[in-house]
Amino acid sequence: MTIRSLAAWGRLKGLTVLGTGDFTHPEWLAEIEDQLQDNGHGLFTLRDPGGLESEIPTFDGEIPGRTRFMLQTEISSIYKRGGKVRKVHNLVYMPDLDSVKRFNEKLGQVGNLASDGRPILGLDSRNLIDMVLETHPMAFLVPAHIWTPWFSLFGSKSGFNSIRECFGDYSDEIFAMETGLSSDPEMNWTWSELDRIKLISNSDAHSGEKLGREANLFRGDISYEGIYRALRSEGLGHKFLGTVEFFPEEGKYHMDGHRKCGVSMDPHETIARDGICPVCGKPVTVGVYNRILELSDREEPVQPAGAANFVSMIPLKEILSEVVGVGPTSKKVNLLYMKLLHEFGTELDILQRAPVEDLNKFSCHLGEGLSRMREGQVIRKAGFDGEYGKITVFSEKERAEIKNGGTLISMAASDKHPDVGEIAKPCKVILRRKNKIATVTYNKEQQAAINAGPGAVLVMAGPGTGKTQTLMGRIERLINEGGNPKRILALTFTRRAAQELRDRMKSLRGDTAEMPQAGTLHSLCFDYWRHAYSDTPIVVPEAAAKKLFAEVNPEFAGKNLNHYWNKYIMARERLEELPADLAEAHINYGNQKNHWDLVDYTDLLEFMLEQSDAPTFRMPYTDVLVDEVQDLTPLQLAVIKGVAEKSGKGVFCIGDPKQSIYGFRGAAENVEERLKEMWPKIKPVTLLENYRSGQAILDTAASLFPDEPKLHANQDINATIHLFEGPNGLREATWISDKIKGLIGTTSHSITDQEGGGDLAPGDIAVLVRFKALIPILEKALKRAGIPVSTPELEGFWQEPRVASILKAAEQFLGMTLSDSEDVLDVPDHILAKGPVALAAFLNETPPFDQFFWDSRQFKELKKAFDERNGWQGLVNWVSLQTELELVRKSAEKVQIMTLHAAKGLEFDAVFMPACEEGILPFAGMDLLTATVTLTPGRGQRFEEERRLMFVGMTRAKRNLYISRSDQRQLYGKTLNLPSSRYLRELPEHLLTKSTLAAKMVTKEKQLGLLD
Repeated sequence: MTIRSLAAWGRLKGLTVLGTGDFTHPEWLAEIEDQLQDNGHGLFTLRDPGGLESEIPTFDGEIPGRTRFMLQTEISSIYKRGGKVRKVHNLVYMPDLDSVKRFNEKLGQVGNLASDGRPILGLDSRNLIDMVLETHPMAFLVPAHIWTPWFSLFGSKSGFNSIRECFGDYSDEIFAMETGLSSDPEMNWTWSELDRIKLISNSDAHSGEKLGREANLFRGDISYEGIYRALRSEGLGHKFLGTVEFFPEEGKYHMDGHRKCGVSMDPHETIARDGICPVCGKPVTVGVYNRILELSDREEPVQPAGAANFVSMIPLKEILSEVVGVGPTSKKVNLLYMKLLHEFGTELDILQRAPVEDLNKFSCHLGEGLSRMREGQVIRKAGFDGEYGKITVFSEKERAEIKNGGTLISMAASDKHPDVGEIAKPCKVILRRKNKIATVTYNKEQQAAINAGPGAVLVMAGPGTGKTQTLMGRIERLINEGGNPKRILALTFTRRAAQELRDRMKSLRGDTAEMPQAGTLHSLCFDYWRHAYSDTPIVVPEAAAKKLFAEVNPEFAGKNLNHYWNKYIMARERLEELPADLAEAHINYGNQKNHWDLVDYTDLLEFMLEQSDAPTFRMPYTDVLVDEVQDLTPLQLAVIKGVAEKSGKGVFCIGDPKQSIYGFRGAAENVEERLKEMWPKIKPVTLLENYRSGQAILDTAASLFPDEPKLHANQDINATIHLFEGPNGLREATWISDKIKGLIGTTSHSITDQEGGGDLAPGDIAVLVRFKALIPILEKALKRAGIPVSTPELEGFWQEPRVASILKAAEQFLGMTLSDSEDVLDVPDHILAKGPVALAAFLNETPPFDQFFWDSRQFKELKKAFDERNGWQGLVNWVSLQTELELVRKSAEKVQIMTLHAAKGLEFDAVFMPACEEGILPFAGMDLLTATVTLTPGRGQRFEEERRLMFVGMTRAKRNLYISRSDQRQLYGKTLNLPSSRYLRELPEHLLTKSTLAAKMVTKEKQLGLLD
C-alpha cells in the first residue's frame, strides 16, 4: 500500500480527505514527504496527481475526483492504572510536518517508532494527550473505536468507565470519538456521558479497497482548521453533518461470545450464564452492545441537541456478491464493480444516490438489493469475539432463487429485521461489584515474627512471603506499644529499598507523624562521621576510588587492576588480614585519600566499627531492624553489632539465605551461623507462605534446594513453566519476542489464541539475564517487534550535579534564565563561549570540580553532545526536552530487560530467563567464556551462589515462567556451543512444557509425563 494507491482508491470511493495513517513510522513519514505537498490549508495533495490509473489496473478510464490527506496516526498505549492493565488506542492529528517531527521526537523517547504497524507504547493516555497539546495548538487526539473490548477507551477488557477516569484534567480536550465498526451513534445515545462528543467514524485501511466502509460528512471549506473547528462546534461556516456507518452487527465485537467455541450470546444470556462460555467454561469476550448497556443511563436512545445524523450502508462488493452468487473478492464481482464505477461514479454515490431502475440494467436484482439496504431492510447475523458479522439483503432462499434464475418479491416492511433502535431494548444494567478496601492481616508465622523478642530475632523470609510487610508490622507494633519512633532504626541494603520503606511508613502513619529513621548502613555511618567531626566527608564513588588506587599504585594499573582492587576491597569487607602484596598499596592509597580529604565507602564502615569499640560510644536506638541481612558483609555485620545493644535486645534481622547473591561483593556466607555467634540466643522464625507465585513455580524453584522447607502458595494461580531450546541466540530472542507479543496482546486475534490471554501490560514482564553482554540481542529483537522495552542504562549525563551547574551557566549566558539567578557558576562569557574544554581548563580544581570529574563519563558525554548539537543553544534545548520527557519515560510501561542481580526484590507476572547454559548460568567467568577451552562442569568454581541466583530469577515470576537456552550463541566475538545448564536437569519434568526449534522445524509443545 502506497500514498498513491490510497489516493487512487480514495477517489473511486468518493472520499475528499483521507488520513495518512502512521506518520509516526519513519519510512511512511518519508513517503508522505516525498509524495505529498502542503496545499496551504493544513491538508496535503499529491505532488504528481497524474497517472493514478496505473494504481488500479482493473479500472478502465480516468479516475475522477481529487483526494487530500490529513496528517494522522494511531497509537497503542498499554499501561497500568488503578491496579488494572489498560489498553487504549488513540488517533492523533497534526496540521503540519514540523509538528509531526517534533511530536515523533518526543514519542521516540518512549518507545520504538520504527516497528511495523502502530507504535505500542507503555504510555498513559494522559501523558500522550499532554504531548499532543504541547506540540501544536490545533493538534488533537481522538480515542479510537471506543468500545472494542481489547483496545479502547471504554472496552470491556481493558478500558475505563468514564472519559475523566482515563484523561483526568484533560477530559475537556476530548471533543470527538470514533464509534468503531461494532457500534453506531444511536447505540451511543443511550449514555449521557457522550452527549457533548462528536461521534465520528473511520475505516481502517488495510488495503485501498477497504476505504470508505465508514466515513464522515462535513460542510464548509476543505481545510484542516475547518475540520478541527467543525468537530469542536466552533466553525461559523463549518459543520459536522454526520457519518456513514457499517450496520453495527457486522462489526466483529458486536455481541458477546467465544470465537474458538463458536458461541455467540446476547447480553441477557451472558448475564444469565454469569459471563461463562457453556462450551469451555471460561469467561466469554464481552462485546460492544453489552458494554454500552452496562454504562448507559437511558432506557431508550435520545439524540442529543445538535447531534449529527448517520446512515448505515453495506460495501458495494458485498451486495454484488449476493446478486452474482459468488464471493466478493471474485473476478466476476470485481468486473461488475468496475463497470458500475465507470457508469455512475464513486462507490458512495452508487450506494446512496444511483437510481434503482438504472442499476437494474446491469443486474436485474441489484436495484432491489440497494433499495433494501437504503431502507434498512437487511438480515443481520451479529459478529462476536473477533469474527465479523454478516449483513445480507437477501435470504438464503432468495439467493438460491437468484442463482437459479428466479424472480423476487420485495420484502414487506413488517418482515424486515429490527433496526438498531429496536434491538437496543432496555436491558438490566450490569452492576459492578465494589471492591472492599483491603486491611492488612498477618499469617501465623508473620505474627510470630512481629511479636518475637525482646531479644535478637532472625526471620528467614523466602521470596514473596511478605518480608517488607512483616518488617512494617514490627515497626507498627513497636510504636503502638509506646516506642519512640526516633529511637527505631531500619537499615536496608540499597537506597531504593530505603526510600520504599520511608514511603510505606508515610502511608502507614501519615506525612506529619514522627518517623523511624530508615536508610542504608553507609548513610548511617556518613551521618555519624559528620556529627563526630562537624564536617562533611567527601565520599569517592567506587569507580573514582579504583582509579585513585591505580594512580598511586601504578604497578597494579592496566588489565590486572580489577583483580587487585577487588582483592583489596574484599579483604577489608571480610575483616581479613590484607595480603602482603597489598600492604604498601594500602598505605599509598590511604595517604593520598588523607591528602585530598577523601573517603571511600569501606572507610565509612571501618570508621563506625572503630568508634563502636570505644567505651563512650552509644547510639540512641532501642530497636535496630535490618533488611536483606543475607547480603551483608562481615564488616557490615560487625558495625550492626556495634550499633545495637550488646545483648542483642531490639535486634530484628530479616532475609533469606537462599537469596544470598552478593558473594562477589563480600557478602558473608552462612549468615545464620554468624548471627548465632554474635547473639547465641537469637530466635529464628521462618516464613513459608508465599503471596506471589503459583504453586507450580514454587515447586519448580524448590527443586534447586530439595533439603530446604518448601514454600506454599497462598493464591490459587494456574502457573505455567515452559522450557524452550533453540538453535541459536537470535532464534531464541525471536521466540521470546513472539511470546511477549502474545502476553500483552498486541493484536486482537492473538489475545484469545495466545498463551497468557493477552491481559498483561509491558511492565508486567521481565527478561532476566546473567550479565549485561546478553542484553543487546534481546533488546534488538523486542524493539524490532515493536515491544516497548527498557534496559539497565546509565543516568543521563545532564543529571550529574556538576554538569547541571555548567548547563545552568550556559542558559544564563544564552539569556535563557534571569541574569541575577543565584548559584550559577562564575565563569566569564568568553570562556563559556568556547565550550566544555575551555571550561575544564578554567575551572580545573575549583570546588566542586576535580580531576575525577573532568575524566568522568558524564563530562565526556557533555563534550560529545556539545559538538553534536553545534554549541550551547542546541545542547541546552535538547537537554530541556530530555528533562521534560524524563517523568514520561519513567511512567511509561515497558518490558524490563535486566540482570538477575538487578531483579532482586522485584516481581513480575511473566519472567523470561534466556541463556541457561553451562558457563553462563552457572557463570564460569569471562576468561573461560572468551577462551578456546573446553568447559568442564564444576571446574574449580564456587557454584552455590549461582544456584541461588537461578532460584532468585525463577521466584520473580507470578504466573508464567519461561526458561530457554540455545545450542549456539555469539558472545564477545566468539561462537559458543555450550551444553544445557546443570540446573535445568534438576527441574521436575512433570511441571514443565517443552518446545524445541530445530533449524527448519518446530516441535509442538507437549505436557511431559514422569516417564517421558
